[in-house]
Amino acid sequence: MSEITFIKPKGRVFHMIPWNSDKNIGKSYNELMSMVKTNDWICFLDGDAVHTSHFFGKRIEEVIDSNPEYSLFTCVTNRVNCQYQIAPNVDVKTNDQEYHRNFGDRIWELYGNQVMDVTKNMELSGVFIAIKKSVWEKVGGFKEDKMLTIDNDIHRKIRLINEKVGLMKGIYVQHWYRGGIKENKQHLL
Repeated sequence: MSEITFIKPKGRVFHMIPWNSDKNIGKSYNELMSMVKTNDWICFLDGDAVHTSHFFGKRIEEVIDSNPEYSLFTCVTNRVNCQYQIAPNVDVKTNDQEYHRNFGDRIWELYGNQVMDVTKNMELSGVFIAIKKSVWEKVGGFKEDKMLTIDNDIHRKIRLINEKVGLMKGIYVQHWYRGGIKENKQHLL
């Protein structure tokens, strides 16, 4: 007689770019989270960012599946205000798409599904946020507010409930980030 093995169904991973015409990005995050099931994940990507590798979805799923102790993830990028999210040796000035596509593939080759624990680090920058719905429910969702504080707030909430925040070292997104130019951020407020 053969033994029956029950496999726990894993959640799906959705990819979304949130937006709200009132600039209440937290409200948009919460509306999107409310649409998925408890075991699902949503990867939120800023509207001025892009995945550069062909298999980004499969790779993100691999990182999530290989690191089940984490409840919130971010990734590496070329331009952002959070230094630990800047990919090693990336050219922060170039906007060349071929460069970024090749760089994204090299980062995956170097780091694969490795994750760095950033729970206690400076709060992440939200260019990319992957969060499991069950954890989103535990913390009461995203703060419904203007764009510039949502990412920091969710990182702190996750930390307060003793869940882990991870940096996907092998996942890279190119971030336009206003073309690397420091300018007035009033359009975000």
